[in-house]
Order: sequence, then structure tokens, then C-alpha cells
Amino acid sequence: MKTDKSKGFAWIVLITVMINLIGCGPKRESYSVESQGNIQSWQDIQAHANKASLTTFMTGVLTVPTSGMLNRSDPKTDIFTEDSIDVEVYAHWIRHSEKGDFLIDTGLDHRFGESARGSQKGFVAPFIIEGGMQEIGQDILSQLEENQVNVKGVFLTHVHSDHSAGIPALPEGTPIMLGKGASLHQYPFALYNDHFDNVETLYELDFSQAVDIQPLGKMLDLFGDGSVWAISTPGHTEGHVSYLVNSFEGWVLLTGDASHTRWGFENGVIPGWSEDDSEAEKSLRGLIQFSQQNPDIRVVFGHER
Repeated sequence: MKTDKSKGFAWIVLITVMINLIGCGPKRESYSVESQGNIQSWQDIQAHANKASLTTFMTGVLTVPTSGMLNRSDPKTDIFTEDSIDVEVYAHWIRHSEKGDFLIDTGLDHRFGESARGSQKGFVAPFIIEGGMQEIGQDILSQLEENQVNVKGVFLTHVHSDHSAGIPALPEGTPIMLGKGASLHQYPFALYNDHFDNVETLYELDFSQAVDIQPLGKMLDLFGDGSVWAISTPGHTEGHVSYLVNSFEGWVLLTGDASHTRWGFENGVIPGWSEDDSEAEKSLRGLIQFSQQNPDIRVVFGHER
């Protein structure tokens, strides 16, 4: 009995230490958004929107479980017979005429060209990232330098490692924005990375200040001119954010991992890796309905375009 109690106490100590380690991280402040104006509908947004250039960088390919990309409890997914799937990993570059250069997600840094899991560590990592490939020059820093991009800030869809792995390649002090309450998913020994080690402050997008535009829901005008909008799409993770950009080639909806793939989007199947299935389904329904109402808008999915 004494031995059992000792073991129990040891587990309590270990769990407490892990929780404390997880709690350590950058401080958080609210991201200051421009005045949202008198926007009440999608038509209002279209009528007053400025434009920004949008370029997508493909920073590598990862092999991941199909069950992570698609909720295999949905019988429609029975057509997928392979346990693994190769997916592209993106960073989206926005160039705004007044605000400068911003990224939506950061893709992968050069370490994913050196090993399949790059900067992702921990005994769970091989079950999340089964393999990968990155060609020379595909890493985010190489593409930023080639295109002479001076990053003023990063808007994250969420903080899974394939979306944040490029942060260490950016100049220290680059502002990082993310959804309010988003977890950094740092689990000592199990699954962790160094993506936020040199980040002092994270700036949270607070959708309590947002306009409500159906069927998308809560939206923030990030630059105050209608060119780039953040959309609250929780479910895959808490605080997940999708984005809508009025590019010079037309409007583009960046779903982030609210929908990993085109097939998932077209068939209404949420990601298998979802923290809240109900919220994920609600968010995906809103994006699908918006796309159906506006078929001229290009949709770029979390890992497919």
C-alpha cells in the first residue's frame, strides 16, 4: 500500500511539473484592430473593400494519418483505403500597400529538409508526422528572401506545428497574432517544439469586437480597409481562425484547418483532429454555405489548393 501511495504521489508531482511547464510561455495581449465601421452584410464588405496582393508559398510536404485529416467516423470516408496521406504545408504572404508584408501561417523552416519531423519533438511526434519531404529552397526563409519579403507580422490560423514551424526563421520580435485562447500545444516529453521560445508577447484576436456576417459569423477587419478579414472558426482547435482576403485576382477564402482538404470541404467532413466536433461542424457549415453562395470566391484549404 505504501508503495502504491508513493507511486501515486510521484505521478501527481510529474503531472504538476508538466502542467507548470505547459503554462510557461509568452505573455498575451489583445491585438488592436482598426475601427470596424458600419458593416452589416457581405454586400457592405464588398462595397468598401480595398485590395492586397496574396501569394501562397508551399514549404514542404508531410505524411500524416488520414484519420487526422478526415473524421473517419463519417461513413463517406470509407472510400479512403490508405492509412496515410501526403499533404502540402503553406504560408500565405499578404502585401498591403500601407501596412506592408504579413504572413498567414509560417509553413516549415529549413529543419524539415534535414529530417522528416524537423523541429517537432517528443515520443508522440512520429504518430503525428510520419514522414516528409522539403526540396532545397522551399523552406520559408528561402522563399521570403527570394521574394524580398519584409515580414511585419504573422496571423496564425492556429498553433499546430505545421503552421508555426517557420516562426524561428523570422526576425526576433516579429509580432505574432492568433485567436483568443489558442493553445500552443506544448506537452513536455510527449509533443513539443521551440517555435515560441523567443517570442515574448502573443497578440490575441478578440472576436468580441467583431461584426457578425452570416453565414460566416464573427469577423474582424484586420487593417480597417476591408482587404483582410479574420473569421472565428473554432473546433479544430480552440481559437482557430480562417481568413478572407480581397486579392487583386479576386476574393480568396483561406480555411486553415477548419477544412484540411478539398474533399473534406466538398463532402462536409470535419478534420479527424478536432478538439470540439460540434464546433468544428458549425464552423465548416458556415464556410461551405458562404462558398456555395459565392462560387466566384477561390477557396484554399489548410493543406490543398
